[in-house]
Amino acid sequence: MRGQITGGEGPRLRAGQSAQDWAATIRRLDPSLIRGISDDGLTAMLSETRIQHLRRPKDILRQGEPAEWGYLILAGRIEVSYLDINGNRVLAHLASPGEVLGEVEQFSGRACAASCTTLADTTVMLFDAALILRHVPADLLLRNFAGIFHDRLTRDNRQHSVAMFYGAEDRVRMHLLSMTSLEEPCIRLRQSELAGFAGCSRQTVNKTLSQLRHEGTVEMGRGEICVLNRARLQGTRPGGEQIVLEDGFSAGPIAVPPTELMPKA
Repeated sequence: MRGQITGGEGPRLRAGQSAQDWAATIRRLDPSLIRGISDDGLTAMLSETRIQHLRRPKDILRQGEPAEWGYLILAGRIEVSYLDINGNRVLAHLASPGEVLGEVEQFSGRACAASCTTLADTTVMLFDAALILRHVPADLLLRNFAGIFHDRLTRDNRQHSVAMFYGAEDRVRMHLLSMTSLEEPCIRLRQSELAGFAGCSRQTVNKTLSQLRHEGTVEMGRGEICVLNRARLQGTRPGGEQIVLEDGFSAGPIAVPPTELMPKA
């Protein structure tokens, strides 16, 4: 079905939304790939696309395989992971609403550089290169791609900084700060997943979370972590230093290399 959710009703987006409703949602998210698209162009693009709601986790892109579609996240999150030649799996990024995945493979024709798995209750808009080229002017698209690549370079630089200068417990705190906000203080995340993003053992995550819960900084439920006191979470570094996130850090968690390459936790 074009312009309709398939597979069920999402947490924020109702099934059967009109093209105007979808356009308003996309304008609010302001996705980098189509930033600056005209109202007419957006309406026309929505009339040709397909929107899916995925209740259960699903692999939508697989490393080393062709990308049939690109995906614009409208709700929920998508886990990006990389498998190296030795079989080590790295959680590289947790993509959030407004981000796009698979666009590089769509335009380059190359196989997927990483695997992408939706978390539960994720809604995506499917696109291919031809659809984007029909509705986004070439000069605008070039500028948008440059912006996407710049953001990813910045993220890589932060990744190296985090890996070199922060201990394991600090990395856990940083990712909790980056994955939550005052408006959305809770995140559905398993401890093993948080350990993957922080580049440390699950035991270190469990120890850090237990300490933070004892302090009243976080609260934990079944598969969910809620930050109760962001100021305390930022101010818990040894020596009294605060954890200060750079502008843009909250756009998503930044994975660090596998634990073998990290300073000992």
